[in-house]
Amino acid sequence: MRIVDRYILSEALGPFLVALGAFIVLVTGHMLFQVVEVIVEHGVPLPSVLRFIALQVPNAAVMALPVATLMGCSLAVNRLSSDHEVVAMRTGGMSLARMMLPMWGLGIIASVATFAIGEAAVPWSRAQAEALVREMVLGRQSLAFEPNQFTDTGQGITIYVNDRIAEREELRDVLIFMTQPADYPMLFLAERAVFRGDVLYPINPRFYFFDGQSLTTQRSAGATIDLREVVTGAAGALRGPLGMAEMTVRDLLSEFRMREEQSPGSGRSFILEAHTRLAMAVSCLVFAALAGPVTLRFARGQSLVGVMAAMIITFGYFLVMIWTRTLGENGALPVPVAAWIQNAALFAAALVGLYRLR
Repeated sequence: MRIVDRYILSEALGPFLVALGAFIVLVTGHMLFQVVEVIVEHGVPLPSVLRFIALQVPNAAVMALPVATLMGCSLAVNRLSSDHEVVAMRTGGMSLARMMLPMWGLGIIASVATFAIGEAAVPWSRAQAEALVREMVLGRQSLAFEPNQFTDTGQGITIYVNDRIAEREELRDVLIFMTQPADYPMLFLAERAVFRGDVLYPINPRFYFFDGQSLTTQRSAGATIDLREVVTGAAGALRGPLGMAEMTVRDLLSEFRMREEQSPGSGRSFILEAHTRLAMAVSCLVFAALAGPVTLRFARGQSLVGVMAAMIITFGYFLVMIWTRTLGENGALPVPVAAWIQNAALFAAALVGLYRLR
């Protein structure tokens, strides 16, 4: 690597790392803000809160890397242009495209990092975060059951309550639906249910059971639910059907092929998710290529107009990505077009900008 390449890369690397850290903090803080009311109101332990925050970092990094790449490259180009170093390099015979090559290299590194984190860390962290939230919710009576909501305990038991009297540790109008692996499900209805420690006791529940021919209804001696067992099972064996967020690209492609064999068109969401993840990773390179032309087009003196223009383009990029993904989900656009059109458009704009500024 030539001295000038190291110099340009060093100019971009510092702002890139600062922007990456700042955006990770912002994204993680936004995720924490969504649950802070529950955390404060119900006194979730600090270690659980810190663990929850840490588990959001991989997903935040995937979202922050493209923007950090754009910010780092834009600020570097703006600084070089403001100090007339771009003019000096071009006077020395270096083309604008050659000057931008170290930033393209940074974009490639960021793209690889985005893909690697998305494949290795994000699925694991999202599964762990879901297990942690389930553990916090089901491990605390005040969080476990919300009125007029169904609560899936993760152990084949789904509970619905009409009202909750927290000061008396009592639930009203309780419905308990229990599945059985080798038999028909059972249903319990009770006007009241009370907590005794970590155990929920329905009071005089009515029991409903279907044996395949008739429905049996009778008063039950009582059904108890040990929340400690529920938490252990939910947190340690959270291995039901994976959501798309917990799948790798290979898993998504495998699920797509399986669903398409069963019913053509049913795997569209999975192949779209795979393409979108790849497009998100490549967007780092696209932003690195776009930063130079956009910033130089507006760079005058110490102005940050070019950097602001690049940020506006980034905001538009993500809006278009959401829009095209919706069209792809609905079948209005082919999957490759829905996932890649914004990358193709911005990369073409970057090439045109470099050509016009040559």
